[in-house]
Amino acid sequence: PTGFSTLNVPSIGVYWADVDTRTAGDVTYRVTTDATFLATLTADLIATGNYAPSIIDTLNKALVITWNLVGYYNRHNDKLNTFQLVITTNNQQQTFILFQYERLEWTTGDASGGSNGLGGTLPSVGYTNGMNPPIYVDLTRDTASNTGIPPLTLISNTNYVNPVAGEYVFRVDRPLTCCDVTPSRLENVPTSG
Repeated sequence: PTGFSTLNVPSIGVYWADVDTRTAGDVTYRVTTDATFLATLTADLIATGNYAPSIIDTLNKALVITWNLVGYYNRHNDKLNTFQLVITTNNQQQTFILFQYERLEWTTGDASGGSNGLGGTLPSVGYTNGMNPPIYVDLTRDTASNTGIPPLTLISNTNYVNPVAGEYVFRVDRPLTCCDVTPSRLENVPTSG
């Protein structure tokens, strides 16, 4: 992982690291329009107090990608990570990305100088618009654009408002601002399927 400050294409990395699913874990994804699931996401965004119901319309679709109990390169499964990316929108008027971390036991695989899953080049966590110069957030390397976001650690924290450990949420349909919302009930997000 190189970090987001040098990328020249729009990118999102919920845990850009040496994930290896050859001996442990899996990666699943789904696009959902399930009304109950999306209503919960919408209610969570409104419940934070950062958005009035008149500002945020009901979300109508979400992409959910889950890395469940994944090991690290090269074929290691002694430490496992579980994390998730949710991208949700309402008719492309407002778009949010959610990073959720349930279990983080390793940071680095053999390809990035790690030993027993730790050390070496740390993973990148964040996103960029890919412009020149880029506007980006990188939770593990620095807090570019003066976002003031606390760095991601193995004991994951959160970004402001109604804190829920291990959850970060960003509104990405407008110029970069940090820490808009932190949902309160996203434990209802399925980890697979």
